Amino acid sequence: MLPVVGIVLACAALSALLPIFTAMSGIRFPRRLVVGTFVFALTALLYGEFADGYEALPWWDMLLHVVSAAVLSVAGMGLALLPTAGGRARTSIWLLAVLGFGFSMMVGTMWEIMEFTLDQVFGYNTQASGLMDTMTDTIANLVGAVLGAVAAHQAVTFGRRIPPAGVLLDFVEKNPVIYGAWRGPSGGLRGEARGGEAGADRPLERRGQPGPDMVPGE
Repeated sequence: MLPVVGIVLACAALSALLPIFTAMSGIRFPRRLVVGTFVFALTALLYGEFADGYEALPWWDMLLHVVSAAVLSVAGMGLALLPTAGGRARTSIWLLAVLGFGFSMMVGTMWEIMEFTLDQVFGYNTQASGLMDTMTDTIANLVGAVLGAVAAHQAVTFGRRIPPAGVLLDFVEKNPVIYGAWRGPSGGLRGEARGGEAGADRPLERRGQPGPDMVPGE
């Protein structure tokens, strides 16, 4: 019983990092992201490791990789929106989705490197079947990253809340301090919000001139 309680407390502490970061920075996270972090940690640690879920359900590990990679693609899309504060993109939105995809694959690769290092240096057995384990995890990451990038693209372009991209829209809307130029989904038009509202109040930007909140040369 004690190990179970310890794992639950560890998962709760992990998910509590987001509210703590909110208290320190003022950046707000959607409540379902906090809950989702807790649930994901439970399924990975409590069920997967402690209850031998990875042995009982061989596909369980791949499912977790797909889900985490999809979420990371959405997070990468959020990072790609930061340079313009969520406002008028200077490139096609699909390119931002590609950046989100790349961010997800980078984190997934770093995870595999960490597992390899633990096995080689400390004698762990995180990559039980060696190359097969690494490649199946990488393929699962690829699938999840593509799904997340597509969902993020649809969210930013059309406002479609395909899981898990609804969290991205919630995060952007909750944080005008870092996404102050966000005017809603673009409706498929590059650099303009739906109905043309973004840019209606910034006519100079459409002619390639800096707006009132932009510094020439940026």
